Amino acid sequence: MSLLSRPTLRWMSALSLALATLGVAAQASAGETARSYLSKAEIQARLIGKGVVSKNLASGKLSHWDFHADGRVEAVSRSGLGSASGTWSIRDDGQMCVSMLGRTGCRYWFQQGDAFANADSNAPDAQTVAEVRLD
Repeated sequence: MSLLSRPTLRWMSALSLALATLGVAAQASAGETARSYLSKAEIQARLIGKGVVSKNLASGKLSHWDFHADGRVEAVSRSGLGSASGTWSIRDDGQMCVSMLGRTGCRYWFQQGDAFANADSNAPDAQTVAEVRLD
């Protein structure tokens, strides 16, 4: 005679199957959501000469950015805050910097699944600053 009853064995089998399924789903989900930070060449190919709509996650504000091939950048708020212009540059490690209104801000651009965004660092768990889409 077995030490475990049939209902207990069925419950343990079901639990084991459920945990295995969750593990596979978590691995698949992690694979789909892994960030892929863009290189300098990828940023130049994807952003330069194209319009970008950006949503700042902290403020919820929308803005439209145009990165010109000559190093100029123009930004227009879609939330009524006005417009500004400045310059952009990309460092060898893929960090893009924008100088505008007397200050410089730098971000790393990444793709995560179908989403496109940027963050202040290129750490795998860096907080997303803005979600973006190409115009």
